[in-house]
Amino acid sequence: MAAPNPNFRQAIADALRGQHLMRHLECELVHIEPGYVIAELPLRQYHEQQLGIVHGGVIATIADVAAGFASFTLTPEGFQPVTAELHILFLQPGRGERLRAYGRVLHAGGRLHFAEADVFCLAQGAETHIARASSTLALIRLNATAAG
Repeated sequence: MAAPNPNFRQAIADALRGQHLMRHLECELVHIEPGYVIAELPLRQYHEQQLGIVHGGVIATIADVAAGFASFTLTPEGFQPVTAELHILFLQPGRGERLRAYGRVLHAGGRLHFAEADVFCLAQGAETHIARASSTLALIRLNATAAG
């Protein structure tokens, strides 16, 4: 799959500088290629809800990041994808040392991209599939006005 923006890696690096939540959660993109990314974050106690499992909001966030940045790899120069819809299925509780999300683009259209992400918990070297998300992303022009 060819990236329409040959400088997609630089565009992603530029966008990541503005991702304050990703920095706070210690989320990183550990693999990037056209149409596909892997995002990871170390699990800390503040990622847990009251039962000691990973909070659903953290799982949804890493799924959104993986699907969104997979879409970003196939976004033309001068545009950025934003999530228009995110649907997530929580398959089982998450416990472990890390979260890993595999994001991939299913279809990259001119105005909308469709992507999905599978989220896994890593515990003692084993991956457990804990969630699957599907996402619709709208491509917005970077120089668009707020009145748009």
